[in-house]
Amino acid sequence: MKLSSTVATAPNSGLYKYQYESHLQGPDVHTRLVTGEQIDIFASKLGEQWKVLAPHFEMKESDICAIESDSEDMKMRAKLLLVAWHDREGLQATVDNFLSALIDAGLNELAEILTNEADSIS
Repeated sequence: MKLSSTVATAPNSGLYKYQYESHLQGPDVHTRLVTGEQIDIFASKLGEQWKVLAPHFEMKESDICAIESDSEDMKMRAKLLLVAWHDREGLQATVDNFLSALIDAGLNELAEILTNEADSIS
């Protein structure tokens, strides 16, 4: 699901504001690839919710089990998930696609926080 279709239903949210401003200003940080710095920040914020997000990154159960066996630390598991997604998606590993996956996973508050984080490190 595209971010624009999601935010259209929530006109008072910051995500709607982001979509509206992006439309007016053209491409911005959200259409750029997720950086290593952003992966670190996003993983820290995602923490134990990494497993909720994993299916929305189309991770197989075997991939999830491998992440769980690689580390006991929730932030490290989140980072491993994000790195695996980033590596698999290549040029499609954008901030916008990451935020869309968060929203699809029902992690709207986290998407809002990370929208602000992404803007601040652009």
